[in-house]
Parts: sequence; structure tokens; C-alpha cells
Amino acid sequence: MRLIRIKLQNFRQHADTTIEFRRGLTGIIGPNGAGKSTILEAIGWAIYGSAAIRGTNDTLRFSRAPGRSRVQVELVFELAGHEYRVVRTLNSAEVYLDGSTSPVATSIGGVTQYLERRLGMSREEFFNTYFTGQKELQFLAQMGPTQRARFLSQVLGYERLRVAQERARQRRNELRHEAEGLRAGLPDPDALRAERIAAEQRRKEAAAAVREAEKAARAAAERALELAPRWQAMQAARDQDRELAHAMSLARTELEAAERDVARARAELEAALAADAELAGLREQLAALPTVVQECEELAERARLMERRRALLDTERALVAELAEMDRRLAVVEQAPALAEQYGRELEAARRELAEAEQQVSDRLSEWVQKKEEVRTRLETYRKRGHELKEQMRLLEQAGPEGVCPTCERPLGEEFERVLARLRDEWEVLVQDGKWLRQRERQLAEKPEELTRAETRRAAVRAAVEEKARRLARCQQAVQELEALRADRRQREERLEKLRAELAALPADYDRARHQQAEARLRELRELERRASRLEPAAEARPQRERELAAAEARVEALRTRLAEIEKRRADLAFREEAFRDLAALVERAAAEQRQAELRLVELRGVLQSAEQALEAAVRAEAEYQARREALRAIEAELRHHEELDAALGELRTELNARLRPELSEIASAFLSELTDGRYTQLEIDEKYDVLVLDEGEEKPVISGGEEDIVNLVLRLAISQMIAERSGHPLSVLILDEVLGSLDVERRDNVIQLLHRLENRYEQVILITHIESVRESLDQVIRVEYDERTGASIVREESIQPVLEGLAS
Repeated sequence: MRLIRIKLQNFRQHADTTIEFRRGLTGIIGPNGAGKSTILEAIGWAIYGSAAIRGTNDTLRFSRAPGRSRVQVELVFELAGHEYRVVRTLNSAEVYLDGSTSPVATSIGGVTQYLERRLGMSREEFFNTYFTGQKELQFLAQMGPTQRARFLSQVLGYERLRVAQERARQRRNELRHEAEGLRAGLPDPDALRAERIAAEQRRKEAAAAVREAEKAARAAAERALELAPRWQAMQAARDQDRELAHAMSLARTELEAAERDVARARAELEAALAADAELAGLREQLAALPTVVQECEELAERARLMERRRALLDTERALVAELAEMDRRLAVVEQAPALAEQYGRELEAARRELAEAEQQVSDRLSEWVQKKEEVRTRLETYRKRGHELKEQMRLLEQAGPEGVCPTCERPLGEEFERVLARLRDEWEVLVQDGKWLRQRERQLAEKPEELTRAETRRAAVRAAVEEKARRLARCQQAVQELEALRADRRQREERLEKLRAELAALPADYDRARHQQAEARLRELRELERRASRLEPAAEARPQRERELAAAEARVEALRTRLAEIEKRRADLAFREEAFRDLAALVERAAAEQRQAELRLVELRGVLQSAEQALEAAVRAEAEYQARREALRAIEAELRHHEELDAALGELRTELNARLRPELSEIASAFLSELTDGRYTQLEIDEKYDVLVLDEGEEKPVISGGEEDIVNLVLRLAISQMIAERSGHPLSVLILDEVLGSLDVERRDNVIQLLHRLENRYEQVILITHIESVRESLDQVIRVEYDERTGASIVREESIQPVLEGLAS
């Protein structure tokens, strides 16, 4: 695997970072917290997703990124001759192969699984192989012997053997339980054989009984078949007799109905003849109907005009009365303009008088309120002074001559009595003045007589103003009413003239008695007309009634002939119900015997079927026994196989663990010799997986802290190389994170030189450090700094050519 390029967008503190990786030794240099290790975290996240980061995906977004901004890492690397481009975001992931525009894998989980198969490493194996951090250098020293062995087995893939052995043991236990269950469930083969023989005998006996029952059923069926023709003929005769009886009943019913139709037709014909005779007399009386109708119409028109004349006369009288009332009202209303002007002047004078009365009330009220407030204020002042005097006298009487003056605060001595007497005199004066003020306050509690008179005058003036305003409003309303009355009077006069003209055109003669006699005659003739209308259909239907009577009489004769024929056919049939019942009983006995024989046959066939099923069950039980016996043999064979597999895996683990320590010691010794310039040439790992450094064949008991870091480093390199060899992939890239911090300058240079000498093994070595002095020894320098203003990491590639030229000069 070789890293080519990585691009970070809003990934932790990297807002927008792009790094091109080259072959050789690359240094990522920057202060602590600048975001160096975040680049390695982004590589792991691009390949393995959220399992390779600190925290969760929610913590990845750049803290100062805009809302809903995209978090993305794009990683390009080469593996086994192919170039892979991985693009992963918080919600998606894609892999592109060899520059293709179509992804070969999509979805978050799908990309992780695809890359894990291509790399041939799980996340733990990948990080243990390619990544080494400062905290990981002393991982073996911090573990116990058992933990060291388990860790090395795990990182080198030997843990898979343990998992396989556990699975083999689990399967072995499952097979053992299955075999025990099968053995416990196997039946006795002799009992199965005896059950099969008994079932065969029962089936043979049941088959013989079925054959006998079939013979009996056939005999019963033949007897029933012999009676079938007689029974069918008897049933046909009974059905024909019932049909003839039903036909006779219908014929009698129809004959009765036809006879009723004849009687009805005769009655209707008689009614038609009577109606025709009565109708002839009515037509003679109805000859005068048109003349009477015309006379009634003329008299009705004169009655209508007379009613119109009376209504117009009533309206005329009402209009004359209304005009008289309007004349009276006009005589009153015509005085309104002059009265309105007079009342307007009087209202203005009354309003001025009201304003004067309002001002007088306000002045008297203000004077009264001012006096009450003055008395109340003086009373409050006297009360406060009275409280002060009482307190001063109490204190003086309590202190006696030894007390101090309440004014000058000097001891009273001989002045005690005089000061106390002065305070008491002042108290008496306050009491007398207070009594006078309280009496004055009671006097002022009621309204003064002047204020009452002013309020009475104001009320009288206000009432006068309101009365004059009402009069003025009525006069103004009357002025408006005057024009309306004049216009209304003109309209009513015009209406009266038109009404009198219409009255002059209406006739005044109308004979009510004659009108009533004509209407009575008309009602009599209308009644006769309705009677004639009712009789006409009956008279007109006389020919139809004659035809209906003839048809009904012919139908009666035909039905009587038909009934006689049906009675003759039934007598010729000679069907007897007793003979039918006797034959029916005989047929029923034959059918019962046939059903009984068939039921017996069905029963015996059920017994035969049960016997056959029992035989099949016995045969099936023997077959199942053989199948379960074969399954038991197969399980026992598989059980022996898994027992042998468990033992073999155990031996293989033991052998691999035995070969692990020498091989790891050999690889680590080669790295140690190169790193220490041959001072230490051998490193051994004992049975407890403790690391021993040999100096010229002798164990060196004490080593410095820097030497311990070198030992841990070479051991870590050796483990990485073994992991890569066993995974089938060359160890082409190595990433070291802050492994130089505890080394002195010389050891640090030796590590750098060792890493250069490892270029034939690793195409890329990426060194993350905060030590500036190593930059001139690197093939590529990537500077990482933190910008406090933007809160983002700034990454740039530095050229090391000026540094080399400076060293050369």
C-alpha cells in the first residue's frame, strides 16, 4: 500500500487541507495540537469509517464551519498495482478504481467491507501493522506474560487459530449432544418388526371382511333396482292424480268467478239502461243554462262596479277629513319660524345666566374646601405637637431633675420644675386650640348656606335652559314639518280630484235581489249538469256492458264443459292412495337394507384403511429407525473428526507460539543492530515474553530510557513486518507518530538513518513529530500550524532545498 493524496474538508480543525504524499521519508512537523495526528485519523476514517475515530461522527465537523456544511475525506492510495480513490462523508461513501467515474462500492458499510477485503486486514490489523504511536512503543512492557503472548498471537493472526479451535470445540459439543439425543430416541428394532407383522395380519383380515360386505351391498342394490320401475310408475300416477285434482279445483274456482262476472255484467247493463233514461230528461232542463250564465255574469260585473264605487266614496270622505286636519296643523305650524327666533334669543340669555351660576358655585365650593383643608392641616399639626409634648413630659417626669433639657440637651437641675410647667402650659393651650379646631371642622362638614343657595339657583337656571332648548328644538322640527305638510296637502288634493272624476264615470244602478235569484237558478242548473256528467259514462257504456255479459255467459259454459272433461280423466286414471302407501313401504325397506349394507361396507373400508395406515406407520417407523441410525453414524464420524481437529489446532498453536519468539527476536535483532551502529547486535524474547538486550552475548540488565525506546521501536517494526509477511502484502508504508520525543540527538539521528536504510523495505515512511531539527534529514516536509484567528489548521509543504544549500555552505 502506498499513500498518494488525501483531502480533508471540515474534518475536525482541518477546514480545507490537501496533502500529496511522495515516496521516501516524509515528515509531518508542527506543534502539539496543530492537527498532525488528525491527518492519520482521517486516513483511518476514510478506509474503516467511524470505528477508526475518536468519539462519534457527530464530533467530526469543524466547529466554525457553516451550518449543514459537508464533512468529507478523499483518500487516494495504490495497492497491488491498482489506484483506489475513497470519498467518505458523514452519510455516504464511495470507492473508485483506476480513475473510473463509476464507483465499485457504495454505502458506508459497503465501502468498509470492500476495502477490508482488498487490504486483507481488519481495522485492528491495519493499525497494528502500519501505525505506531508514542504511547504504543511500551505496550509490551506494560503487559504481563500472558497478555504479551495473547497480544502477539492476535496481531500476527494466530488468534484466528484460537477462534477456529473454539468453534471446533463448540461444534464437537453440539455433535456430542446430538449423538446422545439420537441414541436416547432410538426405539427397539424387534418391537418395530413385531408391530409391522401384526399390522399386516390386521390388514389381511379387514380386506376379507370388505369383500363380504361388498357382496351384501350388491345384493341389496339389486333388490332395490327391481322395485324401481313399479315405484316410478306409481309415483307418476300419483303426480298425475294430484295434477288433475288441482286442475279440477282451479276449474271450479274459475267457474265461480265467471258466474260472478255474469251477475256483475247484468247489474251494470241494467244501470246503464236506467242512466240513459234519466239523462234524456236532464238534457231538456239544461237547455236554459247558457242564458242564465250570461245573466249572472252581467249582474256580477255591476256588483263589482258598485263595490268599487262604495270604496271610492269611503276614500273620498277620508281624504276630506285628512285635508281638514292638515289645514288645522298648518295654521299652528306656520307660527314656528317666529317662535324659533324668539326661543333662540331666550336660550342664549339663559345659557349666559347658567355660566354665571356655575362660576358662583365653583367659587363658593373652592372657598369651602380651602377652609376645611386649612382646619384639617392645623389639627394634624396640633396632634403631632401634642404627641411630642406628651413624650417630652413623660421622659422628664421619668428622668427627674437629673434629666436633660429637650431643647438644649443640658442637665435641668433646678430648671426642672420650670421647664416641666412650661411644657404643661403649652399642652393646655394645644388642647384648647384643638377643641376649637375640631368644633370648626364639624361646622365645616356641612355645606355653607351660600353654596347651597348657589347650587339651587344653578339647578333652576339649568332646568330653564333645558326647557328653552326643548322648545327651540320643537320649533325647529315644526319649521321642517311645514314644507312637508304643504307638499303632502297638494298631493292629497290632486288624489281627491282624480277620485271624484272616477266616481262620476261609475254607474249607480244595481238590483241585488235579481242578482241573488239568478245565482240560485245557476246553482240548480250546475247541479243538474254535474248529475248529467256522471250519468253520461254509464249510458255510453251500454254496448260494452252488453258485450261483456255475452262473453261472461260464454266463458261459464266453456268452464262447465272443461270441468266435466277433467272429472272423467281422473275417474279413468283409477289411482288408489292405499296401493301407493303399500308400495312406498316396500321400497323404503329395500332402501334401508341397501343403506345398511353400504354403511357396513364404509365401516369395514375404514377399518381396512386404518389397518393399512398402521402398516404404513410401522414400515415408516422401521425406515426412520434406519435413517436415524445412519444419521447417528454420520454424527459420530463428524464428532471424531472435530475431536482430531481440536487436538491438531492445539498442537499447531503450540508450534507457532514456539516459533514466534525466535523469529521475532531475529527480525528485531537486525533492526537493533542497524539502529545502534552494531553496538547491540542481539535481542531475545524469553519464555515470559520479556525483552532481553545482549551486549557481546551478555544480558545487559540496565538500559537508558532512550535505549528502551529504541528497543520498543525495533520490536514494533519487527511485529509490523511479521504481520505484513503473514497477510501476503508487502509492508510498503510505515507511519510513526511522535516516537522521537524521548531520544537524545544521537539516537534520534540513528533512528532517522535507520528509517532511511529501510527504504528498500518501505516505499513510504511517514514521521509525525514536533521536533524541528529532523527536517533536514527528510525527503518531504509537510508543515502543520494552527491559526487561532480562524480556528483551523494550515497545512503546507516546505522545500528542504534551501536548508540543504545552507548546510553545504
